[in-house]
Amino acid sequence: MRSIIGATMKSNILANPFRLKQEGIFTDKMIASLLIPILIEEIMIAVITIADTAMVASVGETAVAGISLVATVNNLIKQMLVALATGCGVVIAQYIGKKDLTEAGNAMKTGLYSILFLSFSVSLVSFIFKRSFLSAMFGHVEEDVFKNALLYFSLSLVSYPFLAIYHVGAASFRAMGNSRIPMFCSFMMMGMDLLIKAILIYGFKIGVAGAGISTITATAFVSGIMLLFMTSYKNTVRIKDIIKINVDFPMIKRILGIGIPNSIEKGFFQFGLLILQRLTASFGTAALAANAIAKSLTPISYTLGATFSLGIINIVGQCMGAKKTEQAVMYTKHMLKINYILGFIVNACCIIFAPAILKGYNLSEEAYKLSYIVFSMYCTGSMIIYPLSTVLPFALRGAGDTKFTMMVSTISMFGARIGLAYVFARGMGMGLIGVWLSMVTEWIAKGIVFLLRFNGGKWKEIKVV
Repeated sequence: MRSIIGATMKSNILANPFRLKQEGIFTDKMIASLLIPILIEEIMIAVITIADTAMVASVGETAVAGISLVATVNNLIKQMLVALATGCGVVIAQYIGKKDLTEAGNAMKTGLYSILFLSFSVSLVSFIFKRSFLSAMFGHVEEDVFKNALLYFSLSLVSYPFLAIYHVGAASFRAMGNSRIPMFCSFMMMGMDLLIKAILIYGFKIGVAGAGISTITATAFVSGIMLLFMTSYKNTVRIKDIIKINVDFPMIKRILGIGIPNSIEKGFFQFGLLILQRLTASFGTAALAANAIAKSLTPISYTLGATFSLGIINIVGQCMGAKKTEQAVMYTKHMLKINYILGFIVNACCIIFAPAILKGYNLSEEAYKLSYIVFSMYCTGSMIIYPLSTVLPFALRGAGDTKFTMMVSTISMFGARIGLAYVFARGMGMGLIGVWLSMVTEWIAKGIVFLLRFNGGKWKEIKVV
């Protein structure tokens, strides 16, 4: 008897925490094949973004200023397109779980045309009112900066419909459990963009126009490749008769019912970041430099969270479509556990090696200390609460609980993060540290609410398909 107990205890101690205790719709191998390409893609995006920023910085101060202004708008549009595409992905995942591949294909096609129409409409309206829009967004800026911003914005608008195609395709393939195709297309798009940008900026010396043209060329080419993949007979789910447009209003309602709340949430979040950016700008040069450097290091930490978020939404979606809510709970807990283990290791390393990394930047003593403090706060918060505040709501979204996540995220952004940022930073005189402390406090508030919602189980009653 003693030997049996001892053997059992030993097996529990030596049990691999990364393996499922029991397998359901998804096996360990299937989860790994979904997550690993997403992780590679996220790391690749972080690295190429740094190279892209360095390249754009060489075109001159006014050009960089104009591009950076438009980049905030582009990021907002991109996040909203991703959110709408996520709605399409959730519906596809649930139909796959339901084993209705015909309707899953219909959802892919309907989502593609719906989001393509919305992105084209945004591009057209924005192009017509581009001057008024930029003036309203950024107020009075230097004439040369505004001209560069106007040129880059005009070119960026052309790429929005192509980005819509890519993001719908990426969300659709992840819903099928195939994250290799989005990774391949993402790598191709960023690689092409970087290569063409180098040729046009360094070779042809056309500056801002080169930056815009490279983006259009890369997104257009890759959107065409993505369409070929989406119509391929090799896929579990594919688009049939892509030229034939069928208006399926119930399907549009399902997709937008998830996509629009998600998109509104992303929009408010980006707007909230702009408010905080203005607050941070009032703390002086050292604080601005420290904030910029600390933010540039955060992808090392949040890449894991982004990976598990994109994975968990599709796994839960398939479980809900199959009416296996107990498996949705099991997979969510399992992936959160892995996220916590890996997150602890990565963030602990970030804190340990941050001083050495920061010494590579030409910072003043004040900026160096500030950047280390706020980055360490970020990493500590990521270890303790980030998975619950950011990854767990993606499980709820996979079940279709997007209105609740939108409400909580919006209230916490404006009530906790922005409100407390002013209290901590201005009222208590904490400056930049107060802004980052308000972010971690918001994570704690969101994490508690989302955990209560998850344990309450009301999300299990939501019917999407």
